[in-house]
Amino acid sequence: MARTARTARAFRGVGTSRAARALRALAAASVACVAMAACATVPMTGPVVPGDGGDTPSDPYGGYVRLLPAGPQEGVGPEGLVNGFLKDMGSFEEDHKAARSYMFPGLRDEWSPDGSVRVFADLDAVGLDTEVSADGLTATVHMRSTLAATIDDTGKYIQSDPGHLLEVPFELAREEGDPEGEWRIQDMPDELVLSKLDVERTHRPFSLYYFNPEGTALVPDPVYLPVSNDALAERLLDKLVEGPTDWLAPAVDSAFPEGVAADVEIDDETAIVRIDGVGQVDEFEMGAQIAWTLRQLPEIEAFTLVVNGDEVPFPNADSDSNDRPRPASDFWSGVSPSAISAGIRAYFTHEGQLWSAADWGADTIGDAERVPGPLGAGDVQLERFAVSVDETTIAGIPVGGDDVVTSLASPGAEVTEVLSDGAFTSVSWDVNGDLWVTEQTSEPEEDPEEESAAEDEPAEDEPADSGPAPEPGSTDLWLLRGGDEVVGVDISDLRDRSLLDFQISRDGTRAAVVTEVDGETSLQVGRVVSDSDGRVSVGSFLTLGRELDEVTDITWRSSDQLAVLGNREGGTSQAFLVSLDGGTPASSAGTPVPGMVNISGAPGQPLVAGSDDGNIWITTDRLNWENIVEGGSPTFPG
Repeated sequence: MARTARTARAFRGVGTSRAARALRALAAASVACVAMAACATVPMTGPVVPGDGGDTPSDPYGGYVRLLPAGPQEGVGPEGLVNGFLKDMGSFEEDHKAARSYMFPGLRDEWSPDGSVRVFADLDAVGLDTEVSADGLTATVHMRSTLAATIDDTGKYIQSDPGHLLEVPFELAREEGDPEGEWRIQDMPDELVLSKLDVERTHRPFSLYYFNPEGTALVPDPVYLPVSNDALAERLLDKLVEGPTDWLAPAVDSAFPEGVAADVEIDDETAIVRIDGVGQVDEFEMGAQIAWTLRQLPEIEAFTLVVNGDEVPFPNADSDSNDRPRPASDFWSGVSPSAISAGIRAYFTHEGQLWSAADWGADTIGDAERVPGPLGAGDVQLERFAVSVDETTIAGIPVGGDDVVTSLASPGAEVTEVLSDGAFTSVSWDVNGDLWVTEQTSEPEEDPEEESAAEDEPAEDEPADSGPAPEPGSTDLWLLRGGDEVVGVDISDLRDRSLLDFQISRDGTRAAVVTEVDGETSLQVGRVVSDSDGRVSVGSFLTLGRELDEVTDITWRSSDQLAVLGNREGGTSQAFLVSLDGGTPASSAGTPVPGMVNISGAPGQPLVAGSDDGNIWITTDRLNWENIVEGGSPTFPG
């Protein structure tokens, strides 16, 4: 099959020089909240909020309730002891003092939970099978339940597939070998076993921040940490310096050298981070990672970075002292996780032409105009399109889906075919100016009457029917790097399922996909990995939003949150927000609107959606949707 990419990319994104990034950040710091959507919502003093448009509460400690453990009860048998232990394991006070009270002194001193957690659904659904020795002095209690999720020792929360069994053995004995002695635990795994309710009560999702390989944007790495004890800031920074979770590590870079430990001290409202024994490092990048990570803790208002004994100055970092910048400073806005500018426009089709608008309000939009160039004039009508992150270039799939074209969004521009002779189904951009394209490589069987109807052009502003799902393994993924280099991307992890939708994250390190197996759709996120030979793969997919059914469209609302169309338990299709932390349940994004077929979002922007009757809707409050203009396929850059 022919492959062409004939356009030189004049729209390549921000340069990758680290020195250039530092200069850009210094320039950005001279004006208030330049160009980055996240800055608009981050105060310069007082408590600050994490992320770049997600809905993580500003107070990470909110909702935490201390558990008052009952401790081991007198005279209980092996099952009663283990049942009490499972209830009290959710107490983190004094280094799990309550849980240790159920153990023999030897185990009590040696037991060292490594931070990993196995999560079960509910205490009421736990089965306990007990085997007592013939002499009645020892017993083994097997706890059995459904495994809901795991939190590994790096803090990564991973939902389990349905039907996975959790089995934990507890070895018990009577105290002092006395047949009448109390039962105590003498052996058990070095990990925590908590119910979902206990995890919701004791843990909170936080993000560590690392760089995409090009160094053009920070990438959030969600982790779950307990908030019940002190030193949360220290633990968060220690994890940051240790490096990303095993899942994200191959896709990102860190300014902190591997194997280096941090000495973290909290002095009043200031975090002091000392790094010793390192060679030449990028202090700007270190500061950026620390700043964005600390924004999640309202009690930390400044930080100091000390490298090899020398305090690192951060001029113009909105602080009374150069060596104590505020985490919320826009000094680091040039590498914001949002990877997108403030004041971006949303794009949509109307009467075969491409339009854009800004100032999307509660019931209106402002400054709507046709996009300059041939696509705005309607010279080529597009079934699907995407706008580059810097808003200079449009990529689209014309009616029929046989090729992919690009055009600059400027007067006098030309439409250039960059991929041809295929059946292309989606396009999306990342911040580095790379275009990602999916192609269906085999035709699904169709009813002759449906096939005939599909040959008719879609009505104006009416979305094209996606048709039946492609066969498993029949979708190819192409990366157009540099505009004239077509790279085939390995998506072999999806070969056993149909790929219905693909959207690259704006930072270029992750991809959200909708897949289908046996008629059941699934929302997943995979990581993007490039090797030294230039080979690219998207894999290691994790499932999100398991409570959602029939997911039909996805978009990156922010770097740590997706907006999707779907339904819950067979209900009405509607918009939901899905966090990438893996443990936060999907939340409604407003009252259902009949006929929604696509959705789009961006940091600091309202959600926009297109309906099958040729109307565009927005929500600014996640409660109500307003119909504001006629058109189709509303899309933010990315």
